[in-house]
Amino acid sequence: MTRRRITPGLILFAFTVLVGSFAAIRGDLDGPALTPFVVVAIIAIIIGMQMPISLAQRVLTPLTTAPALGLILAPLSFDGRAPSAASVLTIVWLSMLVGGLIRRLRGKQVVEGSLAARFLGMTLTAVLARDVSIGDTTVVEWAFADGTRRSWAVFALLAVAAVGGVFESVLEKAIIWLDEGGTLLRMVTDEIRPLAGIAAATASAGPLIAVAHPVLDWVAIPLLLLPVLMMYLAVQWVQDSRRDLEESIAAMSRLPEVSGFSRPGHGRRVADIAVRIANVMGVDPEVCQRIERTALLHDLGHLGLPEPLPGGRTLNASSQAQDRIAETTVRIVGSAPMFEELLPLLDQVRTPFRQSREFGDRIPLESRIVRVANAWDDVTEGARSPRARQVALERLHLGLGYEYDPDVVAALEQVFVSEGALVV
Repeated sequence: MTRRRITPGLILFAFTVLVGSFAAIRGDLDGPALTPFVVVAIIAIIIGMQMPISLAQRVLTPLTTAPALGLILAPLSFDGRAPSAASVLTIVWLSMLVGGLIRRLRGKQVVEGSLAARFLGMTLTAVLARDVSIGDTTVVEWAFADGTRRSWAVFALLAVAAVGGVFESVLEKAIIWLDEGGTLLRMVTDEIRPLAGIAAATASAGPLIAVAHPVLDWVAIPLLLLPVLMMYLAVQWVQDSRRDLEESIAAMSRLPEVSGFSRPGHGRRVADIAVRIANVMGVDPEVCQRIERTALLHDLGHLGLPEPLPGGRTLNASSQAQDRIAETTVRIVGSAPMFEELLPLLDQVRTPFRQSREFGDRIPLESRIVRVANAWDDVTEGARSPRARQVALERLHLGLGYEYDPDVVAALEQVFVSEGALVV
């Protein structure tokens, strides 16, 4: 039986269980807490837990976060008393646990670290909104007091929701950073662009639900969750389309292998090595994606050769053969408009690095990385022994600055040295 590794995510989840339990002990749910608004919020949170989005290494549940924020920020009254942050958090925590349990029973994955970071972000928002007093009033009391301008109230509620959202993001990225390494600041900033729209829609829906609650009661939740649902469906559609595209690229990359023109697994191995090099060099996720696609498709042009190269290796192929491979690759890939941005990258994989030094040619970084990764796999032929890797590194050093970019080769060395798989 395999033993599950204790990850930073599991540790954070264990801490969150303590926080949730503490809230349940401190919370006061006596009296008519289950108002129609609370019941609808609980149902929405549980359903939202069944509909996560995986984006930029994060698992988001906007259809859980929005109603939970609405519940936390709304002017609730349990038996004539405003509930404490602990009381509201108890409802949110139990709803999230029930939603997670149902998802588990459906055979779906629940990422404990993401769930924990989400709840702790909401905890911070709840404490700031309901327990921290400025003067003699909390943010929620001030926002819904007579005489408070509703526009200012919305901004104040949005601000505390945003603080919790940022805290959640940092926590989740810290988990990945502790688990996988890298730069925490870069991880956090990298996700700003892909997640900005979803985060803004989710964070704004919660305060709007809270503000609408005194007028619309429970109807505020389904009504104001509708835009979030539409956004969720749009993101899902884009992700499905992207998944179909990636599957098409993976299938195309195997054509030279199944036709006997390249070694089994060559394209996938080159892509994996190229991505690892790119990560060491700190390239943007968007560039990293282009590198992976270029690596997967770089050998398609072998299909245009009259007969396979020895061992499928382009490393020792003549310049005429390499030109023909590149031209055929571009011709095949160019027939699909969605791959247009890859054409110059695929065309330049064949170009030696000296062209940039001697003639000032601009060789894209993507092409330089794939060229090194391809040479590495041509020499090792997929072997992972220290001897094979040492021979491959010596072969790359022979072409350093002439055939291959020294910075890329140095990054490749760093990949294997850091794993203890190579001694320099």
